Amino acid sequence: MLLMGRQLTIDEELDFLRAAIKIEAPSWKEKEVVALLDTIFEGTPARISIDDVGNFIATSGSGNPIILLSSHMDTIDQPLPFKEDGDWITGRGAVDCRPSLLAMALATRRMITKGHPGTIIFSGIVAEEVSTAGIEHFLNDSLKPSCAIFGEPTALKICIAYKGRAWFEISVLAKPGHVAAAWIHVNGIDVMHELKEKIAYNLAELIKHKKLSPFYTPRAILTTMETDNIPNMLPRKVRADLDIRFPPTIPKETIGSIVEIARKEIEAKHRVRDDTLSIETRTMSLINGVRVSTKSRLCKDLTAAIEKVTKQKSILVKKTGTTFMNHIAEYHDIPIVTFGPGDPALEHGDAERISKSKFLQAVLILENFLENRLRDL
Repeated sequence: MLLMGRQLTIDEELDFLRAAIKIEAPSWKEKEVVALLDTIFEGTPARISIDDVGNFIATSGSGNPIILLSSHMDTIDQPLPFKEDGDWITGRGAVDCRPSLLAMALATRRMITKGHPGTIIFSGIVAEEVSTAGIEHFLNDSLKPSCAIFGEPTALKICIAYKGRAWFEISVLAKPGHVAAAWIHVNGIDVMHELKEKIAYNLAELIKHKKLSPFYTPRAILTTMETDNIPNMLPRKVRADLDIRFPPTIPKETIGSIVEIARKEIEAKHRVRDDTLSIETRTMSLINGVRVSTKSRLCKDLTAAIEKVTKQKSILVKKTGTTFMNHIAEYHDIPIVTFGPGDPALEHGDAERISKSKFLQAVLILENFLENRLRDL
């Protein structure tokens, strides 16, 4: 395909979407996506670079404002066959997050071919599904944007807030024993569940056990658990992953303190019966929640673009996940939001699919936003 810096047709933009969804690119295996993005910017004056961890970066223009559009290139490592039926495309990444990634890349390309003042930075980030290494490396690279939009499925709504995340790897070490004599041993599996329940109780204490909305309720969830033993033995070691999601009103330091206090309490309790027992915790990720002002020019211009394209009132939402917004808030005090096509309820599932018409609306919304934001300098 010889693009030669010209405007793409709608059919060509949809072909790029199809090609992106067909690519199998789980975390750290995004080279084909990088090649596709490179083709999108073929023939344009965009300055292309690939950083040390594999992030794709396209920069256009110079001077202020510096607008950052960023999404991730990887998907979960569970293939889903590509299928197209009318307005719908099904496949892995058809919601999370190829449409958001492509909408940002194509909107940037539209602006480049028309010419624009200021600077647009588009980035495709590696390994979002399994690591923060990609986004942290990108944000550490002397980046100083004026504002940022991160691409994730929001059903064309504007997400202004995300919960924080704490991920702990926990190990319980105890004397092994035969299950027939369980009463004289401490079962590490029971200890792990008790520790989780203690942490959950202490989190509930933070909100005085009130029934708040899911966004403002901190939650602790055991997501994996494994042992080193055979079925009729009490384990020597139990290892688990604990995931805690917490609102922006609770600082991450409080979460770390709650986990450590609970660890010490449960460990001391069970050492009365097993003086070898120990509980070890390793912090894998700990990042604050984020909520941004709705009065920024970023929110106003994106709202105007959504309403112009969709002919419907823009909707602001808060999400209970954690995303790139949380990370940039730790680096820069700038207006940030998350936006993208696709139903987030379909992420990672067997029904992951995107509406082609909604995808094209997302491209047009982002193009309109960029025009409005860069127009009055």
